[in-house]
Amino acid sequence: MRYLFILPALLLASAVAAPVKYAVTDLDNVNVMTAENETDIENFTAITNKISGTVTFDAAAKMGSADLTVDGASIKTGVPARDSHMVSKDWFNFAANPVIRFKTTQVSWVSGDNYKVSGTLTMNGVTKPVSTTARVKLTPANDVTKGMKIPGDALAVSLKMNVLLSDYGVQHPAIKAGRVGNTLPISLKFIASQP
Repeated sequence: MRYLFILPALLLASAVAAPVKYAVTDLDNVNVMTAENETDIENFTAITNKISGTVTFDAAAKMGSADLTVDGASIKTGVPARDSHMVSKDWFNFAANPVIRFKTTQVSWVSGDNYKVSGTLTMNGVTKPVSTTARVKLTPANDVTKGMKIPGDALAVSLKMNVLLSDYGVQHPAIKAGRVGNTLPISLKFIASQP
């Protein structure tokens, strides 16, 4: 007789632990990608809000995956001339290959909301393996999320990685001259939701 009580509990546990697919919200005010250039000669921040993609997350099992894209052609630095240079073939060639894609290959829980992430980054038509750490925080739908026009539960994700421009075919003389660093720290923060 006791097995009749255990079976529903097991079924409920398996339902609660199921992975859920979240889509990046179409809210420019909460999604941002930045790339920081800091050298002895020139400092600037490149920024865009054009992030899309999906995240699959199992809050109970602390597992997940992601497939994210950024519109490289939409990145702005605050200087129109520099922005036009960046999309040219001498730099990132975003005019021809605007998609920056990050896809996870392995995600491991570290502690709290922190995860170790391995994946691939595609930029300028080149795909390379990358590793980073990510913070993932799930907030059930409430008055605050509804007020922000987030449909359903909110999955806040932030990650940072260092990218070597030379790995992606960017070998502009400005790098050798020290105006732009070959190592580019990139930060990605966004909200994904599941109605």
